[in-house]
Amino acid sequence: MALPLTIRECGKTRCVELASDQRDETRLELLRRQNAGAFAELVRENEAGIVGLCQAMGLRGADLDDAVAEAFAQVYLSLPGYQGRSAVGTWVYRIATRVIWRLRAGQLKLRKNSLDNVSREGQSPSAAELAEKQDISQVLWNAVAQLEPRQATAVELYYRRGFSVDEIAERLECPAGTIKTLLHRARAALRKKLDGDMIR
Repeated sequence: MALPLTIRECGKTRCVELASDQRDETRLELLRRQNAGAFAELVRENEAGIVGLCQAMGLRGADLDDAVAEAFAQVYLSLPGYQGRSAVGTWVYRIATRVIWRLRAGQLKLRKNSLDNVSREGQSPSAAELAEKQDISQVLWNAVAQLEPRQATAVELYYRRGFSVDEIAERLECPAGTIKTLLHRARAALRKKLDGDMIR
């Protein structure tokens, strides 16, 4: 498919450049029609961020793969209704966040049930044993995965993905002040969970 071109004057010579607005409109139209190539490009652009979001929510292995697949399946099904009121990446994050939160809630129920069984048997590992088995980073991100979903998402986007508070606010559809509060509460919860050893 040929992209439309715009010709403009550049001093004495003529320059040809792609009309980015027209290119973006063409891409959006292809996405709305659920074009396989355009969707594959969308997945490539956003997959690493969605995987990171899943990891921050405590999803690992097959659960992580399932969550990423389900998030992108939901994005694909929602494409015809995309209205372009926000950037495509922001829209993808919103959908993925909702899917991941839902899947995580189901997992937390399963974990709670299995933890109830373990604690009844008295075989719960101590914090020192866990720290010996895992490196500090893993312990930290496991603690992040136990946070409230919005807090864990804010931590993932801010610390791992490097998004600004305003960018996170846009993705989560809430005010920047709410994101600052979520980050503050997440840091406090992590200090408490980790006894202040790792977070200062």
